[in-house]
Amino acid sequence: MELRIDPLSAAAFATFGDVIATPDAKGVPANEDTALRFDDVARLELDRDGGRPCLSLFRAQPASLPLECSRLERHPLSSQAFVPVGAARFLVVVAPPGGDAPDAARTRAFLAAGGQGVNYHCGVWHHPVLALDRETDFVVIGRAGSTDCDIAPFAGGEVVCVGLIPG
Repeated sequence: MELRIDPLSAAAFATFGDVIATPDAKGVPANEDTALRFDDVARLELDRDGGRPCLSLFRAQPASLPLECSRLERHPLSSQAFVPVGAARFLVVVAPPGGDAPDAARTRAFLAAGGQGVNYHCGVWHHPVLALDRETDFVVIGRAGSTDCDIAPFAGGEVVCVGLIPG
């Protein structure tokens, strides 16, 4: 199955989580009016069943396209946010939550532009972080510990091929 890559937007991504970007809304003045603060740009869910937040850095090597994807992961107890350090593009591959395996027919691919990050909601199936153009560092906000991660092949053993980026 071949998957088209769509631009990342809040509306298109709402089923899977939040797009992290500077909102159009007015911020709150901070730091003696030298900055604007934008609160609650993503819905973090990290403390279910005694969990605690963990701030990490990931350094991702660039992926090659087309990409053959045979499995995804999910975090049933927590959200997980990825924000690139710098204006780096990255690829987001997701499938809706539910079931014991991700559904290839309902899988989507998005291109995150420089200045965008994502926050996967609890249980959303997703590919591990996929840098595109260069080695990229990501700030990751997730749940401490490793017991909140399921990895599964697509239902029926399907493989999703994520094609080239249009343009």
